[in-house]
Amino acid sequence: MIKKLIILFPLTATLIVGCGGGGGGGSIDADGNGNINNGEAVALGAAMAELSGLTPDSIQAQAAVQAPAVAAALPATEVPNATPDLPLNKTEAFRLLDQATFGANLEGIERLDGDTAQNWIDEQLTLPATFMSDGLRKASVDRWSEYTNVWWRMAVEADDQLRQRVAFALSEIFVISSNNGLGDEQPALANYYDILVRNAFGNYRDLVEEITLSPVMGEYLSMKGNQKPNVEDNLRPDENYARELLQLFSIGLSMLNDDGTPIVDAEGVPVPTYNQADIEAFAHVFTGWHFANVDNYRWPTIKDFITPMQAYDDYHDKGEKQLLNGFVVPAGQSAEADMKMALDNIANHSNVGPFIVKQLIQRLVTSNPSPDYVSDVVQVFNNNANGERGNLGSTVKAILMHDEARSGHLNNPDVFGKLKEPLMRITQIWRAFAPSDGIHPEFDYSWALRELQQAPLESPTVFNFFTPSFAQPGAISANKLVSPEFEIIDESSIITITSRLLSNTIWAHNFKISGDGQRIAISIDREMDLEPDNDELLDHLDLLLLGGRMTDELRQNVQELMDERDHANGASTRVAEAIFLIISSPEAAIQL
Repeated sequence: MIKKLIILFPLTATLIVGCGGGGGGGSIDADGNGNINNGEAVALGAAMAELSGLTPDSIQAQAAVQAPAVAAALPATEVPNATPDLPLNKTEAFRLLDQATFGANLEGIERLDGDTAQNWIDEQLTLPATFMSDGLRKASVDRWSEYTNVWWRMAVEADDQLRQRVAFALSEIFVISSNNGLGDEQPALANYYDILVRNAFGNYRDLVEEITLSPVMGEYLSMKGNQKPNVEDNLRPDENYARELLQLFSIGLSMLNDDGTPIVDAEGVPVPTYNQADIEAFAHVFTGWHFANVDNYRWPTIKDFITPMQAYDDYHDKGEKQLLNGFVVPAGQSAEADMKMALDNIANHSNVGPFIVKQLIQRLVTSNPSPDYVSDVVQVFNNNANGERGNLGSTVKAILMHDEARSGHLNNPDVFGKLKEPLMRITQIWRAFAPSDGIHPEFDYSWALRELQQAPLESPTVFNFFTPSFAQPGAISANKLVSPEFEIIDESSIITITSRLLSNTIWAHNFKISGDGQRIAISIDREMDLEPDNDELLDHLDLLLLGGRMTDELRQNVQELMDERDHANGASTRVAEAIFLIISSPEAAIQL
């Protein structure tokens, strides 16, 4: 059994439980000096320079380039060992919302009460997508890191919660970061995030192509401007994107069984998925791509971070390349043809299913899924009911409908579950007690990284804020379990996270502040109506914040604190402190 780590604070105890695409368009030839040999391209490039100023109209136009990929509603029985699709009670509804949204709210719980998980998932799969570019267009774009504030709005207010939750999970797999010279490119960052939103229920192969051709990814992992070998100039293709595409975005370092366990050789050593020669071959594939309509390949002055990158065949290596599993890309092909073959080669590799599926399960449901759970979902990823490989909508539905997702907390309580990401603890509060008039236009929490150790599109490295295989030293690692989110949790971050929880409850509710648009004042009107009956209030908060998991000890602590605040006009203080004590409790730190 995994032991529990308790860290005490002045008002509460925080318990941390180890529960563990478009193509790039036609090619444009260039001369050896890097100048485009096409007057029309230069003229168009000048127009694109204006576009790269990223006016509100251009942002809106880019958001509308491609409609969201929507997966068809499929039967729950598509995944082996699916849970019986029976009506949910309120605590079961809370658990589904905890896994599939940015936080349960009373309206969502009541909507699901008596309905089935499949009905809710199918409804979410068909909702229109909420795009970050649209939100940024309506916001104060010139404010520092405004895209972060737009993300908070989407997480808290968007109706398509499942799509948003999956998009955020994908952003922690297909990582780019504003902390790598992209901080000033807010519309471009929003456009990249929209790729993840648009393809959250689409096909993995299409998603990989879109991120490969994203100029933001091209800048972040230095594929943009990659050139064929030139011995005279001592140039070799940049291997950065090729390496991370293989290691982090598709197949990982070691061969895997469909259940996510490593394949080992006779000596028990994991079998590698690729070698240095494979990286070099893929690096040669990814040559000849740059900004669309660039004026000079080597020293561009036109920098369009929105439009997918474009192929420039004079800079593409047209030699033969041998890729994964001995697949050969023939010589003499265009950059587009080489890329298509290379991405097909990757997307059809046997490792993609278990590598991607296990990480999605970790982000949505539990840190330590059983091999059977992974294998069952991989079957759906590899071949869904429509005969499609890589359908992410089917995969997400299979993850959430699997018996382990719905009953793992009962069948394997010592291992099932996950530490909540700090961002999720904040969004949970704002969704549970959402202001009746919405989030104010001047709202600003763009410095979340400093307090929470994570923020959207602000990872310190391409390896995300935490790695899927991180195991907290001690009981967790000793039991051969992993606890990814623990990697950003330490004494300092626990204090800053708890302080943020306090600030968002006790010091920021609608009976405490008004007129401060930069802060979200949680609405406690409903709770104030319940306050005269403490038992009814605590039952309500137990369901809303913990899904009915409040321990007798916690309930007693909250009641004692409320009893101490017995002064006149103290109702709002009693309610706010009760919320804070619950939301910062051991039970609230984990997702089950």
